[in-house]
Amino acid sequence: MSALKRLISAACSSLVMLLLLVVLGSLMTSPTGVTANTEHVTVQSPDTGIAASGFTVPHEGSYQTKESRITIRLNDAVSIHAVVREPIGASGARPACLFLHGAGTGDSSEVYGDVASAMASAGIVTLVPDKRLDNYSTLHRDYPQMAEDYGRSFDTLKHWPGVDAQKTGLYAESEGTWISSIITANRKDVAFSILTSAPVVSGRQQMTMAASTYFADSGAPRSLINDVPKLTSMDFSALGLEYANFDSTPYLSKLTQPVLVNYGTGDLSMPIEQGAQTILNQTASAGNSNVTVRYYPANHQMRTGSHLSRPGLPLESSYTRNLEDWINSVTMGATASDWSTPMIAGAQPSQRYSAPTSVSPGLISSLGVLLTLLGLALGASVLCGLCAAGVGINSRIRSRGRRSQQEESGRLPGFGQGIAAPLTLLVSLSTLSLLATLWYVGSSAVQALSLHHASVAFSGVWTMLRVAAIILVLLFGWLCSSVIAGIGHGNRSSAQIRQDIRIAHGSGHQAVVLLGLVASVLVMISLAFWGLYTL
Repeated sequence: MSALKRLISAACSSLVMLLLLVVLGSLMTSPTGVTANTEHVTVQSPDTGIAASGFTVPHEGSYQTKESRITIRLNDAVSIHAVVREPIGASGARPACLFLHGAGTGDSSEVYGDVASAMASAGIVTLVPDKRLDNYSTLHRDYPQMAEDYGRSFDTLKHWPGVDAQKTGLYAESEGTWISSIITANRKDVAFSILTSAPVVSGRQQMTMAASTYFADSGAPRSLINDVPKLTSMDFSALGLEYANFDSTPYLSKLTQPVLVNYGTGDLSMPIEQGAQTILNQTASAGNSNVTVRYYPANHQMRTGSHLSRPGLPLESSYTRNLEDWINSVTMGATASDWSTPMIAGAQPSQRYSAPTSVSPGLISSLGVLLTLLGLALGASVLCGLCAAGVGINSRIRSRGRRSQQEESGRLPGFGQGIAAPLTLLVSLSTLSLLATLWYVGSSAVQALSLHHASVAFSGVWTMLRVAAIILVLLFGWLCSSVIAGIGHGNRSSAQIRQDIRIAHGSGHQAVVLLGLVASVLVMISLAFWGLYTL
């Protein structure tokens, strides 16, 4: 084959591969990607204070407090510990608040202590239970069952001495707001509901938005951000994780009691504007207008000093005081028309991306398929490497031996000598590129979650990986032209080709040719998988 024909063959093969990658990449992309948030909340005042006309309430620090450690029986086999904090010397039946945990573990003696104690000092009895952990893990979470468990703690609090059962409500953060929404939908005896850092949407939708925001905030390239929905839209049922699809929105339409919504403007993981708007819309559909929204210059846990959730950070200075003033006002009977402070107030929020209203997978629809393709891609590189080594050894052995008359006439395919170089280069670069891509994505995730902005040099690695993808496509074209040249060496008749095959079969070279063809297909699979994420 002439040099020009080889060049044309290589160019055509490269073009076909490039088009294949573009098509597959398009098919793989989730049709419900992440878009910029354009529906913004307008705060009516920067002051987060909460007050109702005609109501005089006890403020934080009005009472000394005491703690009681108790045990709550959830069922015949499971009991948990809990901490009750209450005001000393407060007259009359008191309002009360049950605390629901967010994600992770929750020991009643280690969480919510400052918030619950502050409430108690304002005359509110609080109960912080342990989180039940025997049926709670990273892979499995049953929110309706958790709602039943918290319901038993709620009943304990309602019947606590000095508590007014008609003025007992809920405080929930983050994941706990999904659980509290189930409780308020199923029970009519919840006096009020406080939703802090509420995801509102399903975990899959929230994670899609959060991961995109974290990557963008760390300076990750746009193409990498676009890859997030490809992963978060997949079916993770092989691992469990069914709870990722839990949607609390239908429960919110049954929120008929007074509601307080709190978000930190420094919280990158939550839909801080979209979430509040959804709650307002859902409660309005239930005829409930007594919904107060507050935004604080704080993180996910309403603490200041860092966007990250770190131990020892102080609560936002006005947060607990506003909680107590709101609870004492609504339990005294304050309605939507009684508030002398704005319904939406605080720091101006800015949500970068909207959580998608639905998340549909692309071509690769499950984690199992993804892991299989990844394993196949890495395995293909290994097999192709072995094949390249075999081709090279075969070529060297034949070059050292005496060439037969048939070889000298050029009738034996020159495949072994032509394929070794492009196959070796392609295998080496595709393997390194795959590993480099996995490292880069993993490192980017670590930087994003740590809220570290990527350096210019680190950001440039993504460009280098994309350049490597183009080089891989060109190498694949070279490999294809070498295969074609090896199989179709010279202008031979069908009789000559059959003779060549018999000779190749006798020398073992035919097996190397077939291995080379199989290796070429495996390299294409490996290259296609990797290119989906870079081109």
